[in-house]
Amino acid sequence: MTFLNPAILLGLAAAAIPILLHFFNLRKLQTIDFSTLTFLKELQKTRIRKLKITQLILLLLRVLIVVCAVLAFARPTIPTSFPGLGTKAKSSVVIVLDNSFSMELADERGVRLKQAKEAALSVVRSLGDGDEVALVQMADLSDRRTAAFTRDLGAMREAIQNVPTAFATGKLEGALRLASSILTDAQNLNREVFIITDAQKNIVLEDGTNTGVLNKSDSLKLFPKATAVYCVPIGADSKAGERNLSVDSLHLVSRIFESGKPVEIEARVRNSSTEDLRDVIVSLQMNGERVAQRTVTIPKGESRMIPIAAAAPERSANGGSSETGGLVRCTVEVEGDVLDADNRRHVGFVLPPAPRIALIGSRDECAFLSVALRADKSTQNLTELPADALSSIALNEFDALFLVGIPRFSVSDAGRLQGFVQEGGGVFIFAGAGADLQNYNTTILPALQFGKVAESEYPPATPAEFTSVDAAHPLFQGVFKRSETEGANRIVESPRISHAMPIIRESLTAQAIIELADGIFLAESKRGTGKALYIAVPPSAEWSSFPVTGVFVPIVFRAASYLTSRSQESFSAVVGQSLTIPIAGKVPSGAALTITDPSNTQSTRQAATTPSGALLSLETLRQPGVYAISYKPSNSAGFGTILSTLAVNAPASESVMTHFSSQELSASLERFVPSPEQIRVIEDYRKSSMETLRTAGTGTELWRVFLLGAVLAAVAEMLVARRVVEASAG
Repeated sequence: MTFLNPAILLGLAAAAIPILLHFFNLRKLQTIDFSTLTFLKELQKTRIRKLKITQLILLLLRVLIVVCAVLAFARPTIPTSFPGLGTKAKSSVVIVLDNSFSMELADERGVRLKQAKEAALSVVRSLGDGDEVALVQMADLSDRRTAAFTRDLGAMREAIQNVPTAFATGKLEGALRLASSILTDAQNLNREVFIITDAQKNIVLEDGTNTGVLNKSDSLKLFPKATAVYCVPIGADSKAGERNLSVDSLHLVSRIFESGKPVEIEARVRNSSTEDLRDVIVSLQMNGERVAQRTVTIPKGESRMIPIAAAAPERSANGGSSETGGLVRCTVEVEGDVLDADNRRHVGFVLPPAPRIALIGSRDECAFLSVALRADKSTQNLTELPADALSSIALNEFDALFLVGIPRFSVSDAGRLQGFVQEGGGVFIFAGAGADLQNYNTTILPALQFGKVAESEYPPATPAEFTSVDAAHPLFQGVFKRSETEGANRIVESPRISHAMPIIRESLTAQAIIELADGIFLAESKRGTGKALYIAVPPSAEWSSFPVTGVFVPIVFRAASYLTSRSQESFSAVVGQSLTIPIAGKVPSGAALTITDPSNTQSTRQAATTPSGALLSLETLRQPGVYAISYKPSNSAGFGTILSTLAVNAPASESVMTHFSSQELSASLERFVPSPEQIRVIEDYRKSSMETLRTAGTGTELWRVFLLGAVLAAVAEMLVARRVVEASAG
């Protein structure tokens, strides 16, 4: 037996009062010899014996009145049903509702989240006056500390109806921890937890995996033995999940983004169905506009990497407008299954503005290069300058410098170019016939960390050719297609080289992109946020056939974009995750950064400054899509400079339609309770009254029993006392 108001039990001390009065009266009635004693001796002994018994009965009744009254106010309860003698104990109920997006799956009974809400409402309908209820969302992305009991059942019904779908995985353990915390404030005897879920296996672990039942040895025992835990599996007997497709991941294959040029994306699409799916439509959208699609066949239970490509938007279109700062949001989507929420995934990139390029060198050596650069719309901001202009120009007016056959670099020039690259600029150095080899090796090449070069001349009969090509480098990625029989060195057409200034392989401190037998033909060096390229021949026909080979134009075109592409970092996260990301680029200490969410709503946040750079903390990302993190000085107009992009997507594990059976779900919950008997599975809440199910396991309050006992004892005491008075009078 349990007492809901145990402090009242102190009143049992009042039961001693009738006893004390009884013994006090006995002292008053002690026998004293006096002259009329002869009349008392005439009383029959049997009447005296009856009087003593009656007085004892009065004592017991008076004590019983006090004890029953105190016990009634202390509200005694028993843990089982006791119909007819007491009242059902009031309940404190916590409803744990699974609102992860797998609950959006529709089966023959409708959308599962709607079914789950109906089950939760049936629990609320079974409650009465004095009962209290709390709601916990299993995939809650809000501040869970606000969850608490309420006795306003109408407000709770409205709260259940308004539970949204969360693009996150339900976390059973976290929800039960919160339920346990809420129950510590319970005011009633009966304490019940209702878990309403589709029983997807990924709910059992915090990392959202589908690895099965939790380790029972890792016991938490969140609920005491008196707490009843009810499981209500939704859709347990449905087959609706047998046709589900999901986009699990996206990978941007392209690394250089140019207006109107192809962007290739690889999407991993999974078929969680029990049958092969043919003619699956996979489409690509850029900034909300469908730009490509293809159909594929995916075997049951397998996933496929699906490449899909489309041209990037023109800069005059939405993708390159000042309102979005060049941000392009991409979405890959599949069609034709039972769960829409996992049919799309997002990734983003930044389309840079047309680069400002300075072409510096003699007119003769720059002729081919000038034609090639002007042929591309993306390099229309081209300024041609003579070789001696390098020392006098303002480098910050340009994004990239193409330096062709510069005879000598002063120490000052080398320092300025080093700082230019360090701050994000791009430099492309072409060797030339007039180049001072010693000057190159002591000034510009060490400043940009290329190593040293040597002059090589090759016989006309056996000119030098490429021996190795880094086909994965962004300069070549997506430009040349290789067949299965071609090696990496054969996808790029090699020019015939008679003269060159290759980098000595042993001195190389940069990355080799194209190699010759005796050195490096094309190399890349990265310093700070910028990049530099060195090529061992001039862009003319004097030393090689390089300008008239198929590799010349792609290298020039791609280099213009590659050298001017800023180091926007791309990050990824899942809905509900919090993360801290490093901020690329130069941001003043204490500067406010602008975060633009997928709906283009902007907010500002200050980055934390650390010795290693600026860091930005983002808490509980709730909206799937592409976010942009940008910086705009207070005195500038427009969108600002995008520093990073962040793609937020729903967790892929939520799309794996593997569910616990009722027995497995019950076994998974055993680690949270002292006794397995506390767990009850409600297979179909529609077939049985929820109130009947709840009452079967609830307790009974006995205060009415004890109150009735006190009243009956009082009535009996009055009758016995009257009889004693009448007997005494007689």
